[in-house]
Amino acid sequence: MLRWWGWCFLLCGWIAPSDASGAEPARLRILTSLAPLYSWTASIIGDRATVENLLPANVGPHDFQFRPPDLKKVQNADLIIINGLGIESWLERAFKNTAKGSTNRIIRTTDGLKSEFIYHLPELSLDPSSARAGEHAGHDHEAAHESPNPHLWLDPVYARHGVSSILAALCTRDPVNAAVYRKNAATYLLQLDELDRDFRQVSARLSQKAIVTFHDAFPYFIRRYGFELVGVVEEIPSVSPSPKYLSTLSRVIKSRNIRIIFTEPQFEPRLVKQLSQDLNIRFTELDVLETGPLQPDFYLQGMRRNLATLAEALK
Repeated sequence: MLRWWGWCFLLCGWIAPSDASGAEPARLRILTSLAPLYSWTASIIGDRATVENLLPANVGPHDFQFRPPDLKKVQNADLIIINGLGIESWLERAFKNTAKGSTNRIIRTTDGLKSEFIYHLPELSLDPSSARAGEHAGHDHEAAHESPNPHLWLDPVYARHGVSSILAALCTRDPVNAAVYRKNAATYLLQLDELDRDFRQVSARLSQKAIVTFHDAFPYFIRRYGFELVGVVEEIPSVSPSPKYLSTLSRVIKSRNIRIIFTEPQFEPRLVKQLSQDLNIRFTELDVLETGPLQPDFYLQGMRRNLATLAEALK
């Protein structure tokens, strides 16, 4: 019996890591750019790797200023997970200053969706027959040189694509923990499927699907669930619309019998408050999820808040 245990001990010693100190292998270091991507990644990795988000919880991509300490985070990361489509332009520029071969570490969660991108806002129109629910110029060849709308994460089906892309990258880079990553991702993907199903059910019950949002941040969501974007308050984030534009938007809101404007918690609603008073309509928040607590459940909780908001506002 002692001989058998002795052989087992020698065998285990032979297959054990050669590090005599007994130290564990270095954990994978992952850097994400936006809060939704942090949420997806943290949900997949559990406690098997380290994930950090480049943007602070209260800073959105339109306001972020890249600093030297941020470059160090980029240089030290094993994987860098971004949305792409221009929303992280400050990070794309920083890649040029990192070590050679760093592009191999970059995972764009929107890769593989090129033919489905949306480029243009629909024009303001007083005639509801001139627009179809969720219609955008998604296949406009003349717009091929322009940047597509980057807000794919607000569509749970595209979120599923992003999560699958992150999972594939993690399994390739860290095969030792691949089984755990696959298990965690499978659970999360089921939750995204449930979210998609619930949005479809709520949308099917709504009779009013024409909406006005603060920015053009929901085109993929609108297309997915059969809504119609009548107009936006600010065509360009943080750029005040002209009086002429606001006058046209007000006429469209009245003619289409829009009863609510959706604002965003990331922006000051002063202009929307004035519009709501002038038009005697309500306003409420629909979160684009560009800022928020860096937690694994951030994305799902935020999208379910949006679901409840839409169900209540448009019932």
